[in-house]
Amino acid sequence: MQSLIGHFLNDYFSYDSKIACSVKPLIVEPGRLTLEYLKGKRIQYIPPFRLFIFLSIIFFLLLEWFNSSSTSKMEDELLDDSFWSTFFESWLPKLFFLLLPLFAMIIARLYRKKAKGLLPQFLFALHFHSTIFLVGIFYILASWVFYRLNWVIINQLLLTVLAVYLLINLWMSLKKVYRDSVKKTLLNFFLLMITYQILLVVLTLILVVFSIL
Repeated sequence: MQSLIGHFLNDYFSYDSKIACSVKPLIVEPGRLTLEYLKGKRIQYIPPFRLFIFLSIIFFLLLEWFNSSSTSKMEDELLDDSFWSTFFESWLPKLFFLLLPLFAMIIARLYRKKAKGLLPQFLFALHFHSTIFLVGIFYILASWVFYRLNWVIINQLLLTVLAVYLLINLWMSLKKVYRDSVKKTLLNFFLLMITYQILLVVLTLILVVFSIL
């Protein structure tokens, strides 16, 4: 893990600022990074899988740090002791890696008339899940500050705002990359979210069962 982070820092925290070029579009121009890669404009950006891995490592390291530095009150509210602690620290990383290709397959199915193989959909999935981790990193840091100040309501409000933002980000990404009508994009957006949530619940239950056995 340290080697990966070291290589990442050596490669990308350089004069050409690849990290800034890759992260900024995820937040302010949903879908652009995927289109740039599909057009072959890749030199100035971090490879999608490497970006996904790096942001996921940062997210889960911060999550582990947040959990270990939490007060007993925060543990009661956020982690519900052993179950949620195990979920966030052990099962959630596995879920993301399982859901990533499934997410791409769902998109390929929804856009089967436009999809050209699974690679574009996998790129889309990598970039959107990287956005999730990026937003998650921001939330963990902000949440730590809010709980230290005992601003629980503000923390909950921030969580709601970020969740809504991710939904808007996904819709805008679908619209930009696949260039469908608003009606068609909304339909595929809802189908994607419903299917994704079902898979999340099913895979979580499977992991729980295997952990008990």
